[in-house]
Amino acid sequence: MLVKKILKKILIKICRIAGFEIIDQNQFTFPSLKNKKFNDLSTVNKKSIVMPLGKVEISRKIEKLSIIVRTNSNVHISDQNKKRIFNRDKEEYIERSLNSLVVSINSFKKKFNKFQIYLTIVDQSDNEKMSLKFDEIFSKLDFKPTIIAFDKNELKSEINVDFNKDVYGNLSSLLKCFKIGKESDGDLIFFLEDDYLHKKTLIEEMVLTYERISSQTKRDLILLPSDYPFLYMEDRSTNVLAGSHRHWQTLDKILCSFLISKKMLEIYWDNFLLTCTSHNNPIEKHLNEICKKEICLSPIPSLSLHMANSNSIFGISPYIDIQKEWENNKN
Repeated sequence: MLVKKILKKILIKICRIAGFEIIDQNQFTFPSLKNKKFNDLSTVNKKSIVMPLGKVEISRKIEKLSIIVRTNSNVHISDQNKKRIFNRDKEEYIERSLNSLVVSINSFKKKFNKFQIYLTIVDQSDNEKMSLKFDEIFSKLDFKPTIIAFDKNELKSEINVDFNKDVYGNLSSLLKCFKIGKESDGDLIFFLEDDYLHKKTLIEEMVLTYERISSQTKRDLILLPSDYPFLYMEDRSTNVLAGSHRHWQTLDKILCSFLISKKMLEIYWDNFLLTCTSHNNPIEKHLNEICKKEICLSPIPSLSLHMANSNSIFGISPYIDIQKEWENNKN
């Protein structure tokens, strides 16, 4: 038995030097990876392993992620007169959304504690109750987020939309987030809205998938966190790629929650400005132009659930137990 263990250790070392990993097919464990779980084989900035597709050496390394979330408890659904699923006050959607984001950040940081994450909240609520909620929710993080009380007057001269309409506030806060992203220290920028519920693995999968697919394609990407219904409402061509834990499909249009590299944000800065300076139809018209030139992907199944109207083609993702996710993200 002792000889067997010694020989096993020697074999593991030889295989690792040669660039291979060992699989024990009887127990389906990975001795050379300290018996890691089936879906927990990848390492940030080093390698991505997906069974049985093998290993991808990471050439597109990521060390910093900036997350920018815009919140507004005063507007239920911008530019619409529809009810959201569960028909609750807007504050509750914001609270559960941020709770789920904090859980995901902490889960990722527990595995990869040297990875730097920055969190910025751009808030239009002007609400003391909301401020207290922020304090409570973000006390669970091991770092202090930046909370900006945003006044839409700040960018009035740059936006050609009626100041009194809800869409103006939507575009002004979006422009503020884009500007913060452009000036941020993150290698990747993750723009999020306040009405999404996030899976625990959201941050881990977004980062590891970006590294894996970007290293394979030698290109920067745009990743959406949600599997929107509109992707299945018409006949269209798509490619399906393997991410770190699930499949991802290519798409040619996006919404305003997405992850992008700072480099790509700078290259297409004019598109980001044009998105906010006028009321386009759809709002994402100039962002969709980027998707015609670059690789844009969304997960199958979804990593984030858009808590919009139940009949919206931009709303809740198919094949997800939304009631369960809602209950799981109480504060």
